[in-house]
Amino acid sequence: MGSTGGFDASWAALAPAARRCLEPAHRSWLDGGLPVGAVLADADGVIVTEGRNRAHDPPGGADPLQGAPLAHAELNALARARTPWDLAVHTLWSSHQPCGMCAAALAFTGVGTVRYLAPDPWAVGAGRGAEVATAGPGWAEVVANLLFLADAVRVGGPDHRTVRTALTGDPRTARTARLAVEVAARSGGDPADSRADSPEDSLAGFLAPLWLRITRAAA
Repeated sequence: MGSTGGFDASWAALAPAARRCLEPAHRSWLDGGLPVGAVLADADGVIVTEGRNRAHDPPGGADPLQGAPLAHAELNALARARTPWDLAVHTLWSSHQPCGMCAAALAFTGVGTVRYLAPDPWAVGAGRGAEVATAGPGWAEVVANLLFLADAVRVGGPDHRTVRTALTGDPRTARTARLAVEVAARSGGDPADSRADSPEDSLAGFLAPLWLRITRAAA
């Protein structure tokens, strides 16, 4: 579906915390969950906890909140932090702008810095979005929203409200949404159907064939 030219260099240049919050988001996409990932990094930039959205996963997994409506990526990352930690010197990276619940939890626990790669497409689709300053390159925003919108197509088809809103949004968002529709269609609505023994089981393997389209969407 595209060229891999420039992918390796761009992927390597992305901040490790940004790269890592995209990887669990992709894992959620493969496993049928909502593709949002988050990591907590200390003052030296070392990732100390991570989480992905597990609100739609069955209870009983490794994440404390799994299977509960509170199980957003940011809260799963926070749930692994320890009370004695000075969170004021930590940075929470998320693939998407935290929702009101997660933003309140981050403020309450005193996390010093919050960075995210993309606006929340669901909030935009519900008419509650706002212009936000994202922390990564444009292509990382496209990747984050590509996964999120492909999941929306999987759940509700191309007529899903979030997808419809994205298709009529700004040029970057509209191009991302069109690519998401194609990605969801290619997976037959279930990425697990085509991921066995496939390089797409890794995020890099998923992105490389789409790289030309991703960079065009980000332009």
